[in-house]
Amino acid sequence: MAESANPKTLRELIPPGMFVGTSLILRGAGRFLYGIRRPRAGGEREILEITGIGGGMENDDATVIAGVQREAGEEMGCKARLLPCAETVIVRGPGRVERVALEGPEQPAAVVFRRYRTPPHQPWDARNKGEACLVVFLAELDGRPRPTGELPALIWLDAPQIVRTARQDVPLRELVADGAELVGREGESLPADAWARLTDSQEALVLALGGEALGFYERLRQPSVV
Repeated sequence: MAESANPKTLRELIPPGMFVGTSLILRGAGRFLYGIRRPRAGGEREILEITGIGGGMENDDATVIAGVQREAGEEMGCKARLLPCAETVIVRGPGRVERVALEGPEQPAAVVFRRYRTPPHQPWDARNKGEACLVVFLAELDGRPRPTGELPALIWLDAPQIVRTARQDVPLRELVADGAELVGREGESLPADAWARLTDSQEALVLALGGEALGFYERLRQPSVV
């Protein structure tokens, strides 16, 4: 993966030809909103993959911001108000983290380089199907969220729950008992004994940050942070 020296804009960070996706750190009332994918088998468990609202860029997306806004409408039925961050965390692998002040209109909370289709909680494992660049924006809701499209539910998590589900699978009932809040689609239900697992770019972000991960999300939930 080619690395740009002293990148000044988001465009300079992204290697040509690499898959680009988007994700949102959606904050509200001291917590963060995520999507839940449909359950799937994970050995003897049923796994619920928790994912940031977002997805891959499409040909009609003029910018990364346009792409993440389109995904927000498709996945939760409302818009998101993006909050520019004075500092962007760049993740390239375990412990390979740097912080830069990007110029221009696209100032995400993080840019995460990870591999995809890897074993659980191992986003840089050699057993993979390629590399991807995920642009992760800090945002607040602009409307009332409801799960749509492929997501049967949304879930509100606090910072410790985000970190915990990135590092290991957690019983969904434990998260709910600990204060996580589900927003389900009418007529949809989740398996009572399912296990929850944070995936994709924000899983990689937590694992790369290590002991700094909890503080990172705690800072982002503060209204004064933009």
